[in-house]
Amino acid sequence: MKPFIGKNQHILFDGTNIHTKSKKLPHSHKGYNTQEDYEPQINLLYAFAVKSKMPAYYRILPGNIREVSAFKLSIAEADLSDVVVIGDKGFGSQSNFDMLADAGLCYIVPLRRNNVLFDASRFKSGDKAVFDGYFLFNERPIWHYTLGEGVVVFLDEVLKCEEEARYLVNLGRELEGYSMEGFLEAQFRFGTIVLRSNVLVSPGELFGLYKVRGEIELLFDFLKNLLEQDRSYMSDQYSLEAWAFVNHVSLMLLYRVYDLLRTKELLNRFSVADFLTHLKYIFKVKINDVWHLSEVTQKTNDLLETLNLPIT
Repeated sequence: MKPFIGKNQHILFDGTNIHTKSKKLPHSHKGYNTQEDYEPQINLLYAFAVKSKMPAYYRILPGNIREVSAFKLSIAEADLSDVVVIGDKGFGSQSNFDMLADAGLCYIVPLRRNNVLFDASRFKSGDKAVFDGYFLFNERPIWHYTLGEGVVVFLDEVLKCEEEARYLVNLGRELEGYSMEGFLEAQFRFGTIVLRSNVLVSPGELFGLYKVRGEIELLFDFLKNLLEQDRSYMSDQYSLEAWAFVNHVSLMLLYRVYDLLRTKELLNRFSVADFLTHLKYIFKVKINDVWHLSEVTQKTNDLLETLNLPIT
């Protein structure tokens, strides 16, 4: 896998849990996940190469091992030199920060909006002078200011409007947990993103790196939903390793397709699943010892021509 990692590019690490019922797997243990599900599971640690936008490395971990404790050995095995660990909000405990610091790892971790390091009261005046400045991300202004301990607060006013509207819609539907008191309490936190990091880059670069996290989340979505591999039915360690390797190669191929659709600006019309649906009904037919291409719809032909992707 090392040739796919390359040098001098950011590598994102994240993990996901895979359920398993096998009692013969040494890696199968009851473990905690974000769904508060304590079924026997394994953990799958993945590295994603930012520059090439490809899954680059994976490692199977016992279900009772948290990903953060496995980063150091994984980085050594993959021979990585420029790594940024990007976690989720559940990752932001002081013990995890201490572990990352002890391992000498760079990290970007979002903090919960009720974190003691973030005081939303400074937004009450509406005065933009409370910020250090702004930058443009996808043609929308992002305001920011820096606190101590490597904490940077960002305000995305487009996101703020979306979150306010979503809350008020749910309030109007009288959903449990939504109230006008709750809205007034949360109003100055809407649209905010609080990041803690030891990466020495500008706020704009920091924000951009964090947003790349969506790529590795997409990877897990491909694995669990498109490939339907949210559970493993392997009965021993050897078959589990083979299962993980086949999935890894499949993910690399899916990302080739995804990048092709993205490059041709077709993602607003076709998903990767749509693309596979077009191709899976194309067959070779043997007639009088000669192989022929089966009938192909005009819509599929148009898609293949747009992608400049010959299938013969």
